[in-house]
Amino acid sequence: MDTKQSQLYFPDSSAREFLQKQLYLFYQKNNFQPIWYSATTVLPHTQSLMGYLKNSGSAGLNEDAYSLSDIDEIQNALLGTHGEYDLPKLMKIDVFTTAMALTYLNHTYAGRIKPNEVDSKENIWVEKYKPVDLVDELYSAIQNNRIDLIIERAEPQYELYEKLKIAREEYKRIVAEGGWEKINLEDFKKIKIDSTEEFNHHVLVPTIRNILNKTGDLQLAKNEVADTSQIYDNKLREAVMNFQERHTLERDGIVGMNLLKEMATSAEDRLTQIELNMERLRWLSDSLGDNYIIVNVPSYWMRLYDSGKRSFETKVMVGQSFHETPLFMDTMKYIVLSPKWHVPISIMTNELLPKLRRGGNYFSRNNFSIYQRTSDGIKEISPNAVNWNAVRNMGNYSIVQNAGASNALGRVKFIFPNANNIYMHDTPSTQFNKANRALSHGCIRLYEPEKLANYILKEKADTWTPEKIHKAMYSGDTKNVYLSRQWVVHIVYWTTWVDDTGKVHFAKDVYGYDKAQREILAKRDINLKNWMQKRTKEFENLKRKEIALR
Repeated sequence: MDTKQSQLYFPDSSAREFLQKQLYLFYQKNNFQPIWYSATTVLPHTQSLMGYLKNSGSAGLNEDAYSLSDIDEIQNALLGTHGEYDLPKLMKIDVFTTAMALTYLNHTYAGRIKPNEVDSKENIWVEKYKPVDLVDELYSAIQNNRIDLIIERAEPQYELYEKLKIAREEYKRIVAEGGWEKINLEDFKKIKIDSTEEFNHHVLVPTIRNILNKTGDLQLAKNEVADTSQIYDNKLREAVMNFQERHTLERDGIVGMNLLKEMATSAEDRLTQIELNMERLRWLSDSLGDNYIIVNVPSYWMRLYDSGKRSFETKVMVGQSFHETPLFMDTMKYIVLSPKWHVPISIMTNELLPKLRRGGNYFSRNNFSIYQRTSDGIKEISPNAVNWNAVRNMGNYSIVQNAGASNALGRVKFIFPNANNIYMHDTPSTQFNKANRALSHGCIRLYEPEKLANYILKEKADTWTPEKIHKAMYSGDTKNVYLSRQWVVHIVYWTTWVDDTGKVHFAKDVYGYDKAQREILAKRDINLKNWMQKRTKEFENLKRKEIALR
């Protein structure tokens, strides 16, 4: 059975029909023997399953949606006292128990929703569909007394996932203890606090101190917790800077509206944010690869892993909210030194055509060449050779920015061929000191591209020394360098992640994917809970009936 991720979102109607058909075929193949039960006893594996369902929150799922009431009594009531049982009724609950096991396995393995439901555009969230054979795997696990193993293996096997599970427990504890104080942003629209004399005292300081103590950014002794001092001292300023770093803000120690917005986010919302990112990890490939690169869009960083070990990282710029960087996986095949920029038609139409209509020397100053397609072929033309006010469609034109200092791609680009035409590249922009770096048209701009080129081209050290790489980058002569050792590139959207020291980091939901995913999951969990409650009532009715012994 070669099923796909998109087919198993049970208990949705289409998936339910698919699952029921597969279960029927399984029972038929096995002479209609139940999966979970023997003729004389209830197998202990159901107890293990119920434990996982009741503790499904630890996997970032909604515990309330998977709740089962009186399942033990229902199961026992379906068994006779002399090792006999009512087969039709037992089969019914067997299907239900199996369905719940498959639902849980599929949810922890592939996720509760289809990733492309989060974004209505054609961004590719799913790296690949994962073939699954859940019915036979589940049966084999039960027969071999390894149900715990198969359930544990269904969860993502990534270090970040395990760290997020720990972070979730910590934030669950904070929520259970009442969270932290709330900030009314309407009362503080123009606030700015720093350690200068002018802002050394402020009514909001005690609240900030309390929040930072709860988040772990500030360590307070018991006698300091109730401190109402309004002095913004160096200790508090350092804690503010730590909070800023963890929330993708400029680390300046100044309390402004951006910081207050992050502090105004409740502990409950942070807990949900962690769970949303645990869900996203289920959408990745089972293995990231041995040599791979991760670009985390909302956190604006790129990391290279060599043989599984992080060996290089740098800041990046990504697409603006209306030019989103797509999320996908592909393989880097070559590097272009002294690249030319073949301007996409959307940028030609929306940004360069208005400049052509205004005239001037913009195109010569920025080293652009313009080409026109005619019946005689393609020829280079002067910017002044066409009445651009009459042009409505740039389809017959090409604009190329030649290699050089003004080139939008800088001195080098890194190609991992894909349908989105997305790549990583150098840039003449100097805005990497900004906290918000969603500034590009979709491609990924690198802060230290030459260092990345040097690292990747170490495989060709005999030909491409750092000195030769630098010279070629600045030569103006475009060269493609193909790689023997290829790097898998993962472009991801993690608004929560955990660093090597265990600090939990949060990022702004720059594309609104957290919000969309949260709304979809809320509806899906309600559907699951309603389905569970309906099934439970059915089995409550079965429990009340007398079971005839055979």
